[in-house]
Amino acid sequence: MFTRRQWLGANGALVAAGAISTAVGHRPAPSLRAAHITDVHITGDRNAPEGVRTMFRHMFRDDWSPDLVLNTGDTVMGVDGAVSGQRAQQQIELWQAATADCSVPIFSCLGNHDVWDGLEPVDERQAAQKGFGLMMEVLGMPAPYYSFDRGGWHFIALNSVIEWPQYGRLTEEHFQWLVDDLRKTPRDTPVCVYSHLPILSVTSSVYGNSCVKERDVVVPGTWQHFDCWEISEIFRQFPNVKLCLSGHMHTQDRCEYRGVWYICGGAVSGAWWGGSEYGFLPCYGQIDLFPDGAFTYQFADYQWPIRQWSGQELKLPGA
Repeated sequence: MFTRRQWLGANGALVAAGAISTAVGHRPAPSLRAAHITDVHITGDRNAPEGVRTMFRHMFRDDWSPDLVLNTGDTVMGVDGAVSGQRAQQQIELWQAATADCSVPIFSCLGNHDVWDGLEPVDERQAAQKGFGLMMEVLGMPAPYYSFDRGGWHFIALNSVIEWPQYGRLTEEHFQWLVDDLRKTPRDTPVCVYSHLPILSVTSSVYGNSCVKERDVVVPGTWQHFDCWEISEIFRQFPNVKLCLSGHMHTQDRCEYRGVWYICGGAVSGAWWGGSEYGFLPCYGQIDLFPDGAFTYQFADYQWPIRQWSGQELKLPGA
């Protein structure tokens, strides 16, 4: 008889195989295909560079291939904290080498592990690159938050860590920029927003039962935007916002609120390359986007071989 762990190993693809579709009825081919990657946490150990290459090999196939990649942060294992310029450079070079064969543009936002605090001396990096500057340059970001148009859709990259080391909300300036950007976007152009922290999520409430405080479920403000209501109020007034992508939690979920779908994309690194995070396998997302604002989203298990369960499990009584 299979134990739960053995079942997961044998049928792990099922954990990452969930799909969502708002595309109802017959319609032409999608106007754009996008891959959603998040929480890569590339590092020199744990065979992470080969993991990234394996993911890209899986991504670019005959039956499905993206026009662009949306990266929702924590690209490197960590340049946050006391990390020298030399150590940061090593992680950057690993990322650059692993993505060399990616034939489409990668559009990124910043995660909390992408903010460089930096040791002195900064070695191979300039002190002016502390904070957002280092990874913005590496990831080709024009600003800490920005927007662009592609394939009939408007994309908005938010900065969940704009108030680093305190994070989980937009500053007043960032909030106003978001409103102004949406005002400039034609109302018949569908919008996809992406951020590192989820704006809304299910998984942040059930993460290993660690949110339970006596008889309450308390979501930490560093796990999900604690200005989620304010942001949802913006989206309510701009109904062309259709989809919000995120990462950070290393687990997968999807929820719909006020006509907007919020999808937390798990993690390319799974449990930081040590297996599955609460049973959620290393994965990326495959998205088909249609000009009328419909989309499909498929969690893609790229068959990374390290699949053991990491994190708390409930032992059933009587087992």
